[in-house]
Amino acid sequence: MRRALPAALLALAASGLAAAPAAATTSGPPDVDRTIADPRITESSGLASSPTRDSVLWTHDDSGNPPLLFALGRSGRVTGTVRVENVPDVDWEAMAAFRDAGGRSWLAAADIGDNEARRSSVEVDVVPEPSRPGDVVEQPRLRLRLRYPGGPRDAETLLVDTARRRMFVVSKGLFTGTVYAVPASAWDGTVPSSPATREATLVAVGTVPLVLVTDGTVAPDGSVLLRTYGDLAAFDHFPFDGGTRLLTPRATAGLPSQQQGEGLALAPDGRSVLLSSEGTDQPVLRFALPADMRPAAAAPTPRPTPSQSSSPSPSPSPSPRRAAGDPELVRAGLVVGGSVAGLAAVAALGGALVVRRRARRRDRGNRAPGPQP
Repeated sequence: MRRALPAALLALAASGLAAAPAAATTSGPPDVDRTIADPRITESSGLASSPTRDSVLWTHDDSGNPPLLFALGRSGRVTGTVRVENVPDVDWEAMAAFRDAGGRSWLAAADIGDNEARRSSVEVDVVPEPSRPGDVVEQPRLRLRLRYPGGPRDAETLLVDTARRRMFVVSKGLFTGTVYAVPASAWDGTVPSSPATREATLVAVGTVPLVLVTDGTVAPDGSVLLRTYGDLAAFDHFPFDGGTRLLTPRATAGLPSQQQGEGLALAPDGRSVLLSSEGTDQPVLRFALPADMRPAAAAPTPRPTPSQSSSPSPSPSPSPRRAAGDPELVRAGLVVGGSVAGLAAVAALGGALVVRRRARRRDRGNRAPGPQP
């Protein structure tokens, strides 16, 4: 969910700040895969391809709506729903659909949105994927209640790496996103046979240099795709162990314009991605992946033992700074491209606001006590 910008910031965005060119080129115009044709879906914040039915996409609404997961048929109409029982939709921002090690198919709803950074914990609820069309009600088979190590964060991205049996959350930072791994003690790639609730503290494993990450997905080979409002980035598989490493994308591409593009799913062919947007009657776009962003066709990466690192040890690098700038800018969800020009413009704007605030505080401190004219 994106908040409205203050008038001054909106004027800056209209003057070119939000339209800064992306660092990479697109691979051509997108096709409309389907158009969402259900009035209940007004904010498609998350998107996932069904592991069992190639033509079905799963999506959900944003905060304040019933806890429903919608199955979208090829026509864009809803062919079935899953109501997650006894779970409020505080701020559902992402979802994943996957098979576990036993071949069973599951849906994970990620209640991880936190625009004001106030929630002491967030939650991921896992339910079975229905085997046929229709409306069902499911109790969560697994409830993961997760805390951030450094205090609350806003996030809109849930990643499930089925090959390596791990789960990740990526925060929605103004300049960068922090990647957090769910500890194996809470999630080892399997779902218990009877309902269970587990609590855990997330582990920060690195930082991605992306502006406002809104969704992501993991390919069968373990590679990761993350999207922002305007860009797509491809990464090698994420590490498990804690660290402050910079996770650099191996390739990036500019995405087509959408009303408020948030959802991302890898198409079953592995050669394109599907993009959803908030708003009613919005098209789901099919965007062909450039060759250097496509997942490998090889077999999935073997799952490492808990003692193994998931990637070679990186060379030492400075600890990434937390995003600079005014907190009101962060909460407003300022939309900018991932270009250097866009980042520089936002940094300058944030710095100017900080300086102005400090000047006002200093001016108030220098005033003599008593009534002021």
